[in-house]
Amino acid sequence: MSSNQKTILIIGTLDTKGEEILFMKNIIESMDLRCMVLDLGLKGKPFFEPDVTRHQVAKAVSRTVQELVSLADEGRYEVAVEELARGAEMIVSEELYISGKIDGVLCIGGSMGTAVALRALRALPVGFPKVLLSTVALSDYVHPVFVKSDIILIQPISDFWGLNPWSKRDLKRASLSIASVVKEEEPLEDGPWIAISTIGWLSYVPLIKKGLEEKGFKVTISHSVSMQGSIMEQLIRQGVIKGMLDLCPFELTHEIAGGSCASPGRMEAAVEMGIPHVVSPGAIGVFTMNAIDMPKFAAQGRFTIEHNEILGTAKPTMEEMVETANVMASKLNKSSGPVAVMIPEQGFFIYDSPDKMYHNPEGRKAFIETLRNNIRSDIEVNYLDCHINDTEYAEKTLEVALRLFKGIAP
Repeated sequence: MSSNQKTILIIGTLDTKGEEILFMKNIIESMDLRCMVLDLGLKGKPFFEPDVTRHQVAKAVSRTVQELVSLADEGRYEVAVEELARGAEMIVSEELYISGKIDGVLCIGGSMGTAVALRALRALPVGFPKVLLSTVALSDYVHPVFVKSDIILIQPISDFWGLNPWSKRDLKRASLSIASVVKEEEPLEDGPWIAISTIGWLSYVPLIKKGLEEKGFKVTISHSVSMQGSIMEQLIRQGVIKGMLDLCPFELTHEIAGGSCASPGRMEAAVEMGIPHVVSPGAIGVFTMNAIDMPKFAAQGRFTIEHNEILGTAKPTMEEMVETANVMASKLNKSSGPVAVMIPEQGFFIYDSPDKMYHNPEGRKAFIETLRNNIRSDIEVNYLDCHINDTEYAEKTLEVALRLFKGIAP
């Protein structure tokens, strides 16, 4: 093998899935790539000798394999798995990745292997190639909260109990996926990147995006209904995103009202990193949930309406509108960098308009007054007598953003 060959790390249990891991290892190495294996097995004998043993994983958290086995035997299986996950995370992120020994990671597992693998994969930066082949990849167990990154999830059609034509098909798919990404993909392009959060009910993106790009900025759009909010927050912490237009942080209401929030902890990275950011209450006044859960929210006496087959919407209470404003103010009050707030007083999204189903002037007024009374006095707040979808809003927001982003201009 040449010294400049890229290396893929496979993570899995060599006592229960060793035959499958060896199959994938051989495919990867047949594509002019190196392959390392990290063993997560606890009880049975490894199918073959790994590059990183289970003993090394246990040692990373000052444990022995026997200690972890004893914990599992005592019924404290979750403690054993947690320790195993911490050890794998430390070795992958603090040893192999930092030292440049790996160029991509492929994980295989059932529910236990998936839980351990996700912790290790989350510790790797956005942009680093990561593939997870899991029997529970597409299930309620693998919630976006546990993913939080750009992981390629592959759902096999059958469980892994040795090799057969179906399992070989899925193992080959996973192997080819990580191999092709590692061989062909380039690193994330340098910026200066500006992020804009939005959803389809908001129409400010084209004008603001064009205005920023004309000034030489690179613009990325984050879909606030999805897990992309978490990815965006991570990219800010990685130093890739230099400025933020957080114009649709409506995940905040989801956390308060109990909706399907895929990106908890929003509006924190920009504050922590001190990057310039512009904030606005886009889509505050509605929250979403899995369409299957709509009856639960309707039973609370809320107005609900199906958006599509997979997503339902509901109206927050007046108290939840107030609490959303309190949370937003609390987060922004911790800002150390330049920040400005844009408040379109006539409506926060398309359906918050006269004769529309989520028109809520009382809730909007309560939100605005709460924010005004609780936000730090030195934070710039612009009150606009327009709707968020009006051209006036986009133009004024772009003007404020360009002023705040002067220090990071290309």
